Amino acid sequence: MKANFYLLKQSDDHACRLLACRLAEQQAKQGQRVCMLADTPEAARELDQLLWTFAPESFLPHALADDPLAATLPIVITHGTEAPAGTTCILNLGSEAPLNQPTLNAIAEFVPNEDDAKARSRARWNLYKQLGYELQHHQL
Repeated sequence: MKANFYLLKQSDDHACRLLACRLAEQQAKQGQRVCMLADTPEAARELDQLLWTFAPESFLPHALADDPLAATLPIVITHGTEAPAGTTCILNLGSEAPLNQPTLNAIAEFVPNEDDAKARSRARWNLYKQLGYELQHHQL
């Protein structure tokens, strides 16, 4: 299993969400079942709205996890640390590490250029390392 850490030059969460949308599009095109994790229901709804508007030329079939169509779509958005069954890729915009996901191939963690965020990402890096994940760091 892989854990990819994306370190952004920007210090705002919006830049992280935009990158997550681009990665969701890329992963869905590769046939992955993507789950975007947020901390709160409100943050999940914000991601839902952003997926409709982040790129004018894109159409990404997606839904919030409580939508009846969610199980049939390549991208699902939820909050907390639990991804829906069958998820192969998690884009984690939440504050906790999503563990114990049996069908998972990869996790993406987004790190804004901010000291507290970097400290949290170092702790997650060490956790994933202890669990035997293949770790990759991407400086953007």
